[in-house]
Parts: sequence; C-alpha cells; structure tokens
Amino acid sequence: MVFTGNMLVALIAAVGLQIGLLSLALLIELSERKRRPRSYLRPPKPAGAAAKTRADQVHGRGRKTAPVRPTGAHHGTLHELERPEPKPPTLAAEVPAHAPPSEASEAAAAAEPIPSRQPERSGAFEDKAQLRRAEEPEKPADRVTERAVAQDERAGTELALPSRKPRLGLLRTRQGFLQRLRSAITGRARLDEIYEGLEEALIGADVGVEASLHLVEAVRSRLGGEARPDTIREALKAEMGNMLTAVARPIAEPAAGAPLVIMLSGVNGVGKTTTIAKLAARFKAERGPVVVAAADTFRAAAIEQMEVWCQRAGAEIVKQKQGSDPAAVAFDALKAATARHARVLLIDTAGRLQTKVNLMEELKKIARVVGRELPGAPHENWLVLDATTGQNALSQARLFNEAVTLSGVILAKLDSTAKGGMVLAIARQLNLPVRFVGVGEALEDLEPFDPGDFVEELFQDDETPVSPRGSYAA
Repeated sequence: MVFTGNMLVALIAAVGLQIGLLSLALLIELSERKRRPRSYLRPPKPAGAAAKTRADQVHGRGRKTAPVRPTGAHHGTLHELERPEPKPPTLAAEVPAHAPPSEASEAAAAAEPIPSRQPERSGAFEDKAQLRRAEEPEKPADRVTERAVAQDERAGTELALPSRKPRLGLLRTRQGFLQRLRSAITGRARLDEIYEGLEEALIGADVGVEASLHLVEAVRSRLGGEARPDTIREALKAEMGNMLTAVARPIAEPAAGAPLVIMLSGVNGVGKTTTIAKLAARFKAERGPVVVAAADTFRAAAIEQMEVWCQRAGAEIVKQKQGSDPAAVAFDALKAATARHARVLLIDTAGRLQTKVNLMEELKKIARVVGRELPGAPHENWLVLDATTGQNALSQARLFNEAVTLSGVILAKLDSTAKGGMVLAIARQLNLPVRFVGVGEALEDLEPFDPGDFVEELFQDDETPVSPRGSYAA
C-alpha cells in the first residue's frame, strides 16, 4: 500500500486530534477531583464557629461540657463528673447577653483564669512540644550569682567596676625605652660602656641630648662605682622624678569672685580645639560653669567646630563673625564670664606658625586686653604641642614663650607616639611643667600630668601590654 502526501497529512492530523481530546478529558477529570470533597479529611470549620462555641459556653447554651478525668484523690460519681462546671458569677456581669459572638469571645478569654503548670490534656495543648515545655520543672537559679550577691550584701557594699588607673599613653614609649635600657645595663662588664648605653637609650626615647647627659651624670654621681642593673634602674627613676618635680607648680588661682582665665595657643593641626573642649568638660565637673571664647576668627569653620564641641562639653561659648578682632572676642567673653559668674574662661586662639611675627603680636594683644580688663589675667598661658613631633616641638615652645610667657604645656596625641621622653626635655630646657596629656579622642581622654605617675608608667614592666586606643586627635 502506497501512502501519498495527502494521506500522511490526514493521518498526522487524526493522531494529533486524538491526543488533544485525551488531554482535555484528563484535565476535566483532575478539575472534578479537586472540587469533589474528600471523605477521609475533616471538613474545615466556619470562620466564626470557634467564637460562637466559646460564647455559647459562656452563656450556658450549646452542647454540654466534655467530662474531665479527675486528677485529685476525690473521684465522685459519673453524674457529678458529667455535670457542667458552674459559670463564674463575674462573667454574667462582664459579658452582656446581647453581645456579639466576637466581643463575647474576647471578654471570656480575658476573664478565664491562667492555666496551671500541669494543664489538663483536654485539647488546650495539642502541640506535644508545647506540652512538654509546660511540664518541665523550673530550672534552679544560678547559685554562683546568688552566693556572690549574698556575700556582697553581707559585706554591705555594692558590686562596682574597678577604678581606672591613670593612663598617660606611654605604652609605645615604654616598649622601646625598656628594651634599650635592658640591653644597656645588662651584659656589659665595663662601667663606661653601661653609661654610654644608658645615654643612647635616653636619646632614643627622645629625651634630648641635654637632658640625657644631665640624667647620666646624675646617676653616675649618685652610684659611684655601683654597676648592678637594678640599682642603676632605680637611680634613673629617682633622677627623672627629681627633674620633673623641680618644675612642677600648681595652677594659679584668681581673685575671689573672678574667673580663672586660661589662654591656649599652638601651631596649626596640633589638636588645640579638641583639647579646649576636653578642658571645658573637666573644669566644669571640677570647678563649675565654663565659658569659651572662640577667638580663632581666621580659620574657616573654626567657630562652628568650637560651637559643636562646647555643646558636647556643656560649656557656654562667646563668638563673633569670622574675621573679627580676636582681642575683641576675648574682651566680650571675659565680660560675659564675669556677669554669668563663670569659674573658668578658656580663650581659643588661631593656629599660627611660630615664625610669623605679626601673628605672634596678635597673641600679645589678646593678653594685654584681658589683662587690662581683669588684673592678673590671663592667669595661665598654655601651649598645646603635638607629641608626635618630638624634639621639633621645643623650637615652637621657645618662640611662643618669648611672645607670651608660658606657664605650662599640654601634650596632645601622646598615646600615638614613642617620643614620650620629650616630657623630660621640656622640663630641662624650657623649665615648663606639663599640665595635661591627651590620650584619645573622647572628652574624658585628657589626663592630668603627675611626675610620679609618669615615671612609674615609663618603667612599668608589663609582659602582656594592652594596646591603647589609637587616636590621631587630642
């Protein structure tokens, strides 16, 4: 039998038609099965059935309460067990008879008593995991905590964190200095070699040549021919303490009722603005109200920056527009501090290079104006130095001291450098005390300088040092 082209086309069309009819019949059958209810599944309850059943139980209508298996010693009769529980007298007053089922269910749920730790197995806990958690006994309290609290109460004190020791940010300086000191005073037989190594260790810590030579000669004259490492170390500590104590002096006190006027100066970028904010926060906590004179009218946004810091520190600020006369700002601030009975007045000045004669004359003018208004002011002239510059800061201090007689130095960023020995160079060459040291960026990261604490921390031999909070601002 020979199939022609038309016959093949007709055959293919017939087969495709049959397949399409079978697919259509299969889809119809599947859709009918989905609509057909399944006998082995419980039909879903209407949305309001649960609320209606609960409302009927509250009002005493509907089906009877399911019998509950007694859990106590009294079993009772079957008639007593099947008797529905009497409804509480308060429910009838709380839920009116004409209330809708939804409101009745909510009121009944709020009025029902809280189930006990051992619930009845009557469908309230259908989830086995939830039932198991409810039946678990309560875990005993932490005995260690209770014992610690009991001991603390008997002692009559409160649990408190240990007080923080003074932190002068000498970790990096100490690590390098102690390493050089050990290699200098140990393992050498001749006394001259020991003192030569000691001098190198001091210069490496940025103590300076003049201060290093003075300390070595003082130790040599104190010990004579003694060459024990521990003796040399203790003698060096004592001489360092003597050098710093010789220049230490307290902060000047103003006349009764007058504010303490402190003028701060420094070159650009040493951290003078943030140091003033830290001083304001400290003096406010120790002395009382503080006023800040925003006399840096040259640098762009300097007044706005100082205003933000004063808000953080809780200090008042006296300011004028940019480009105003700094001496006029200082004069207005002194008047305001006196009228407001402020205890401290901090005068911020513009950062300037120590080689600019006209800018140094501007500092002299500010000092003359406040001194004419308040005799003896400014009571303190402090220079803010960047500790990371090391010996280069000494030239700055010399020229500033010639312009306005300095009464102290503040070392900013001391925790970010290994040149902490410059404190001794400042004391020896400039005869100036270090008032404060900056050891971080927060307002509380300004530590008062103490010669004894400095020497002890410099020689503190800690095997596992903790890294300081690195910062690059005062």
